[in-house]
Amino acid sequence: MLSQAVKLRIELLGLNPLDLDPVLLDNTDYHIELYQQKLSVFNKKDKHHVFVDFQSKQLQFRSQAHLNAELVIKAVLGKKKQPTTIMDCTAGFGKDAYLLSLTGSQIIAYESNPLMCALLKDGLNRAGIESITLHKKDALQNIIKTTCEVIYIDPMYPASKKSAKNNKQMTFLQSFVGHQGQMAEDLFEQAKLSKAKKIVIKRPVKADYVCNKKPTSQVIGKAARFDVYAQ
Repeated sequence: MLSQAVKLRIELLGLNPLDLDPVLLDNTDYHIELYQQKLSVFNKKDKHHVFVDFQSKQLQFRSQAHLNAELVIKAVLGKKKQPTTIMDCTAGFGKDAYLLSLTGSQIIAYESNPLMCALLKDGLNRAGIESITLHKKDALQNIIKTTCEVIYIDPMYPASKKSAKNNKQMTFLQSFVGHQGQMAEDLFEQAKLSKAKKIVIKRPVKADYVCNKKPTSQVIGKAARFDVYAQ
């Protein structure tokens, strides 16, 4: 049951509070509330809050002196790092979209999970970020007709026991979004039919290529890699 304050906040975001009821009913360890003026999901079992905060110390560290060293920046923008237009098919907590927006790029982000979308939209509004446009839609239905130059795909993968234990946001995503094993393949097949100049897919570092298609280039980190497909 949502409080009146939460319902009002969700309505002010242009969303329907009723869309969140089925999601919360399936995850009774969580409830949604306002925490420090942020739309937040509280884990009743582990006693912690999950919310979107673009002013966090971690993101501020990544977004300032270390921005050009970010692997997602290198993969999406390439060596020239010129601002571009990007379709983020799986926005989640919006961290990659936020980092990319700091380069001057315009981001069209999609998040189909209504609860995740509400948290992200609240975070964007509080931070006053206008370079990211968020849609509560399935990107799969919109990817072919995108006018963006780059399509970015980062679906959920099974978390390791260590990462799930130590990362509250990852635990939340596993609970509410879950493993999206087929999503990368489906989005990639549709992205290839679009007029985008580049497709970038984030993968576990040891994972197979999506659809067994070798990328044009790669940017590889310790825990993840970015497969780049030029079109």
